[in-house]
Amino acid sequence: MKIAAFHAALLFAGIMALSSCGNASSPQYGSPVFGTVTDEHPVAVISSGKISGENRDGIAIFRGIPYGGPCDGANRWMPPTPVQPWEGTRDCTVNGPIAMQNSQSISADPTGLGRFFNGGHPELFGCEDEYESENCLVLDVLTPGIDKAARPVLVYIHGGGFATGSGSLVLGADRLSREEDMVIVGVNHRLNIFGYLYLGALDPAYETSGSVGMQDLVQALQWVRNNIAALGGDPSKVTIMGESGGGSKVCNLMAMPSAKGLFRSAIIESGASAVGNLSKEAAAAQTEKLLEKLGIDKKDWKKLLTMDAKAVEDAKDGIQLSPVADGKVIPFVEGGDWAPELSSDIPVLVGASADEMGVFSPLETLVKEITWDNIEERVAANGMSADKAEKLVQVYRANNPKNDAPWHTYIKIVSTSGFLGSGAGQLASARAAKSGFAPVWQYFVEYDSQSVVSPDLRCAWHTADLPLQMRVVLHPESEPLSKMMAHAWAAFVRTGDPSTEELPWPAFTTLNKNVMVFDDTTRIEIDPLAPYRAAW
Repeated sequence: MKIAAFHAALLFAGIMALSSCGNASSPQYGSPVFGTVTDEHPVAVISSGKISGENRDGIAIFRGIPYGGPCDGANRWMPPTPVQPWEGTRDCTVNGPIAMQNSQSISADPTGLGRFFNGGHPELFGCEDEYESENCLVLDVLTPGIDKAARPVLVYIHGGGFATGSGSLVLGADRLSREEDMVIVGVNHRLNIFGYLYLGALDPAYETSGSVGMQDLVQALQWVRNNIAALGGDPSKVTIMGESGGGSKVCNLMAMPSAKGLFRSAIIESGASAVGNLSKEAAAAQTEKLLEKLGIDKKDWKKLLTMDAKAVEDAKDGIQLSPVADGKVIPFVEGGDWAPELSSDIPVLVGASADEMGVFSPLETLVKEITWDNIEERVAANGMSADKAEKLVQVYRANNPKNDAPWHTYIKIVSTSGFLGSGAGQLASARAAKSGFAPVWQYFVEYDSQSVVSPDLRCAWHTADLPLQMRVVLHPESEPLSKMMAHAWAAFVRTGDPSTEELPWPAFTTLNKNVMVFDDTTRIEIDPLAPYRAAW
């Protein structure tokens, strides 16, 4: 597969120590001392009614809280509707529905990749109770206390491109909530065809249908603003965070006028992207492709409104779907915008990993097939000249202190093109170059996690850092890094600056391109990817 194809496939199909806030007379963040919930089934009162959750070692967990109304029937491809109040107390101890996607939450799998994401404890995540539905506007909340403590709030926006995934990863993040005294929210929203099919060229009433998945996220953030105080959080201290496709969703939210004021800082992980470049015309072409695939004439397109949801979902293969810059919800920018002026006041933490493609590649096969004698040929097979491939291999070998094996060097080369050359570094540079913008901090994960196929094949693969930041740790050897990263991320959520006493972290600027490199020895480096960019 060509390198560019790797990147496109990920976008569309994808897939925290001592703090300066502590003092000698008060508990320090990063220690498991928070979590004041005592009731077995804690109850909270939110705007739509009472909810009852569970108590996991002092952390209240509420699952499947509705933040919007039905999305099926007449509401298919329409903006989200308000949630309807209920009588009595709603049981929020079972996961809510996930979006239509022909998939399951990654944490549900007791083996392989799922085991890494659930830390070996799938029972904590409750994913076996999940089911797919168009009516998927629900969220999960973890809180150390149902009180007036006004804690900072982290809203996790899941990855999986714009096609798959759920917010259920947060259901294993009780350690993070407990250690950092933080409220955590995970959100489900419409995806793929139901979230991003543009019908505006067929009927003006559906002019924003290509962004309803993003509109769902805005409504979820409005729910947080209106309700999180009742769950121990501070609505003025909300940070949004996403990895992979979730990172791209965060980028889109930073360009949406309707999301302005709903969060104060943003974390973008292995998914930084320019936004606003998918035109209505390009999106309409994909809609025509879908209609042709289903055998529906354009004049009869409204048949889509009454088709069985599963039948519509099954037709999505080969249809490219992502947020449409319709000019109403998302402004259109020719070529895309890496640093929207709308979010100039938002501090940003952005980064990526050295070996993103490791999780998508047949590592056991690559180990056997790639040698120093044929690596240049294998690199050239990704759509470049032999001279270019030779130069890349030379540069990557010369600048790699780990002296990696041929297969690992190959993974680094194909990973850097898709995720770093046009991702985190570009976004950080674009924001740093603009006068008056809030600070940006950049990181780069070099830490080699065990792969899911063999403990001996280690690399910094795509999303391996995410559960560590959530304090979900399968391999004890990763515990120190997990605690360091989680504490820095929590410091950013609390203050808008990821620096901690243990890990001072200078911002990325045009003059000082500081990048925090997370590895066996974590350190600040000045533009560590410069040699690779030059080689490309």
